[in-house]
Amino acid sequence: MIRKMIAVAVLGLLLAASSVMAQEGRWQEISVQGTGFFTKDSSGDGINQHATDTGGFLLSYRYHFNRRLAADASYGFARNTQQNFTSSGPLSVQANVHEATGAPVVMAPHRIFRLSP
Repeated sequence: MIRKMIAVAVLGLLLAASSVMAQEGRWQEISVQGTGFFTKDSSGDGINQHATDTGGFLLSYRYHFNRRLAADASYGFARNTQQNFTSSGPLSVQANVHEATGAPVVMAPHRIFRLSP
């Protein structure tokens, strides 16, 4: 149920942002990025743990208030499996990683080496 609500919210945000982008042009940005989780195995006290390497995504939205000030919101998701091998047998647990961030963005007043940080 929660996954469906998140999917509907993200889809609604994308549709609303795309219609606004057509009107405002440079004042809104949407980006989609791929992420990767690469883990190391560990062992101790007779327990061996292995976490699977996995990929995920990061979806970001930025709204520019003016040339110098903007707000950024991001959401990311990845899923992997934690595999524990004990003397009593293997145990696997699926782990979902959710990331949500928000930040104010201040742009530099001048270009630096042809870049606008």
